[in-house]
Amino acid sequence: MKSQSVKETVNGFQISESEEMVALSGLCEELSISIATGRNWIRLGKIVPTMKKGRTLYFSQEYVSRIKTEIQSGKNPALKSRRNKKFVSGHNIYNSYVSDSSVNIAVVEAVIDTLKRKEIGITEDIMLGLLTDCAMQLIIARTVSLDEKGNVFDFLCGKYRENPYIFLVENLVADKDRITEVIEEYPELFRYTYQYEEGEDILGLLYISLKNQRNRKTSGSYYTPTVLVNKLCSKLFSMNECKNRTVLDPCCGTGNFILQLPKEIDYRNVYGNEIDAVSVKIAQINYALKYCVSDRKIIEDHITNGDYLDFTDEKRYDFIIGNPPWGYVFSESDKKQLRKRYKSAATANIESYDVFCEKALYQLKDGGVLSFIVPEAILNVKAHKAIREVMSKCSSVQYIEFLGNAFDKVQCPCVILQILHTGEPLSTVGMVVNDGAQEFTVQEQRFVNAGCFSFMISDEEYAILNKLDMLEWKTTLDGKADFALGIVTGNNKKYISTEKCQGNEMVLKGTDIYKYEFRKAENYLAFQPQLFQQVAPTVYYRAKEKLFYRFICDQLVFAYDEKQTLSLNSCNIVIPHIEGLSMKYIMAILNSRVAQFYFKKRFNSVKVLRSHIEQIPIPFVDERKQKKIIAQIDQLLASSPNERVKIYDKIDREISKLYNLTAEEYSLVYLSVDEEKYLLS
Repeated sequence: MKSQSVKETVNGFQISESEEMVALSGLCEELSISIATGRNWIRLGKIVPTMKKGRTLYFSQEYVSRIKTEIQSGKNPALKSRRNKKFVSGHNIYNSYVSDSSVNIAVVEAVIDTLKRKEIGITEDIMLGLLTDCAMQLIIARTVSLDEKGNVFDFLCGKYRENPYIFLVENLVADKDRITEVIEEYPELFRYTYQYEEGEDILGLLYISLKNQRNRKTSGSYYTPTVLVNKLCSKLFSMNECKNRTVLDPCCGTGNFILQLPKEIDYRNVYGNEIDAVSVKIAQINYALKYCVSDRKIIEDHITNGDYLDFTDEKRYDFIIGNPPWGYVFSESDKKQLRKRYKSAATANIESYDVFCEKALYQLKDGGVLSFIVPEAILNVKAHKAIREVMSKCSSVQYIEFLGNAFDKVQCPCVILQILHTGEPLSTVGMVVNDGAQEFTVQEQRFVNAGCFSFMISDEEYAILNKLDMLEWKTTLDGKADFALGIVTGNNKKYISTEKCQGNEMVLKGTDIYKYEFRKAENYLAFQPQLFQQVAPTVYYRAKEKLFYRFICDQLVFAYDEKQTLSLNSCNIVIPHIEGLSMKYIMAILNSRVAQFYFKKRFNSVKVLRSHIEQIPIPFVDERKQKKIIAQIDQLLASSPNERVKIYDKIDREISKLYNLTAEEYSLVYLSVDEEKYLLS
């Protein structure tokens, strides 16, 4: 692990000469996690850098040692190594759903452990019995006394029948006799004590943990960790007056967002809806206990059960918050109805969170704010263009925070998207952006294209993008290149071999592609296009020269091929046809930091799409300048691994001059893109 001493004041931190500092890479090495995991922990506030110098984050050695100890001891359950990053813990507990300090996590773990040890299958009756026991304990502790230990037995014998909150438990219980039978058969499940904790959705934690154990696999519902709920609420209500304002969570689940609302919001202004009937009953309990409300009509009017997309209620709200469903599979009849009502449903595959966003925007008052946790794809993927068009016509982005992969076992970067309903075309002035490393406010109006919302960008970076787009002598690959997908065999085990033999040839994957060249692959394929599931015309694979690029990647990585090499579908092909420009020169441009800056700031994608490549501005220069760069490429390819970065930097500086970038502008480009990692060593 490399460490260094820094003796200066940086970002307000007084750093002594003797204090040892560790870069992010060193911290990740010490904790046995990937760089990506480390960056994600920073975005989520799980680890906090001691200082930042330039583009590099530093941590004190003392801090690193403390974090390592906390992970090893289990003291900090929010931090887990990669091998332990699962959607649920080993006990099938969604322990990130509540606060790390919740005393009830251990209780729910004990319940689940008992179920597993005793090999008790979780029926609906068992689940409702356990929820009833927990609900009774929380209700009595909250409404009678913290020292009073009510439970399911008390409920069944009618001990608290006069308690004004008891109807909430009765709503939860489908059949008292069946619950009684469950208790008689499995008494060991009902010996646990839950504690009432303000702001903690203990019933929700128990319910979703039992559901997971029952189904043995995720159901497609992604329950929002409390840390994210608090992050959304704190930002929303710090930026907007909340007193005397109405709030709706249209997909409230068991009510975790409602529990985290600030005390300034009156219970009469709080509303929730959920399609899952059991979740609604739990949310009603949480609502009642949070606000000490026992009026049945108020509770049932404010926390409702139904399909939000079918509601015809004309009520308007000041705030609409939550985590709408992702990837819900609609029936064909549902799709037909949705397309009649929502512009964002006019696509081949309807995405549930798009439609929820559109519905929510319609239900906002003028000046109202929507704040949802949604996949980052809503900003830049073509399939979501329709909802971006809806947003562009009537609202402005007030705040956006890039969260990375914030949900365990869900490889899907997401954002907090906070939208102000203005009734006017989208404006960027005043928009606050948190990219995970810094927070800044956009000061100027920008041109916004519904094709892509490029908001992870400061005013200075935006000015550079405009400069690149306005370059006088430039071209693009739009309409001037052939694109082809790599081969999809349909059965790699059958068609791909790890041994070279007569009749087969090397075939490349995306991970074989590096900047300027590809490594010798260890996979071989007999080229029989008629047998494959998907294959491009042979002429593209056998082109005299072509470029390969990584399809799944957050960078532009292009390699040159003149040997008619084959590739699989993670390794795609582009064949430029721009008169006067060499293919190797075009490759150098696409591999440059300037192109990477353009790709990252304009599209912010983990997939390199044809539409992205076609928009990269390419300086049109004479043959002499092209030959100079090509000579440097040849020098790079012939050099030792230790020399390659130096030569790449030399090429990169030369390319920056072709874009007429100043030293200050290039410095900003350099600091804005990820450090070079795709040179073959």
